[in-house]
Amino acid sequence: MKASSVETAAPSPAAWSTVLATVLVVALAIAGVVLYTLIGQYKILPSTDFGYLRIVLIVGLGLVAVVVVGRIIHAITSRFGGKRHAGLITDVYRIIAYTVLVLVALYAIGVNGYALLAGGTFAGLVIGLASQTALSNFVAGVVLLMARPFEPGDRLTFSSSQYGLLLPSYPPRFYSDDLLVPGFTGTVQDIGLMYTELRLDQGPKVVFPNSIVIQGAVISHGASERWVRVKYEVAPTIEPRTLLPKVRDAVAQDDWVVGKKSVNVYINAATMACTVISVDALCAGNLEEPPRSALYLRIRDVVNSLGAPNPPPDAHGPPGSVAPPPAGAPVSGATPPPASGGGNSAVRAPASR
Repeated sequence: MKASSVETAAPSPAAWSTVLATVLVVALAIAGVVLYTLIGQYKILPSTDFGYLRIVLIVGLGLVAVVVVGRIIHAITSRFGGKRHAGLITDVYRIIAYTVLVLVALYAIGVNGYALLAGGTFAGLVIGLASQTALSNFVAGVVLLMARPFEPGDRLTFSSSQYGLLLPSYPPRFYSDDLLVPGFTGTVQDIGLMYTELRLDQGPKVVFPNSIVIQGAVISHGASERWVRVKYEVAPTIEPRTLLPKVRDAVAQDDWVVGKKSVNVYINAATMACTVISVDALCAGNLEEPPRSALYLRIRDVVNSLGAPNPPPDAHGPPGSVAPPPAGAPVSGATPPPASGGGNSAVRAPASR
């Protein structure tokens, strides 16, 4: 028998970065302790400057440790808990770590508890009045991180009265959308304590303050199925009683349609120039354009199989309009041209010589 070889998996780059960050934090802590001990033992600096050095070492090493440890926590939680819990755990850690660092720095400069309480009350009042917008974003960010109405990676539409939008205006055609949501549609990239980052479907990134996000309307597109409506114009010579069943059968056979019995075909409008049919189908995915394109192709094949061409795009107007007269036909209300060769005609044929 051959001895089976055991394959060892190579460490990932994220694991190496975590190890290096841990080594860096330990090295900085050791270096700070050694430097502080040597300066204090050999009295290289005066006592006053020695106190300043202690504060600088505490704040500097503390900031580096908070940042590096935060990255380690984010990498570990992202690997085992996913992005949903990584952001929340990292933000909570940073709040606690920065608070502890500030308390340690104040204790290092000799501030007692009563003075810290009195100063914190006054400073909190001043800062609260001066930064209402920032604090509202912070509080809204904490609520979003705790409630999690949406997560990074979700596709949604954000609509708010705080941001005005200019919507395109199209002529009243039969194929116009019945519902147009004024908002920003894209994929959530990050949910922070102050801002929420959204990458739009068009490509650019938009950053919204959390105080605006928590007040706006969020339309989620994370469903695996959605209704798609298609409107199509056909020539009036096609019999609707023959057309509707054929369109229903053809659309139900498409791969995008998940509910074969959910396909509904109706006559949406009818004029002397054309007949408009509407098709509603339950399709897979959260995008609308790919299944809509497939349904248009199905309907077009059915219409072409019946042997009647589609009406030209300019052969009709809105519902209720009258088709344009054929070329050469007199226009209603216009003065007829004078008859040639009549008795009272102003135009006479030249006399023959």
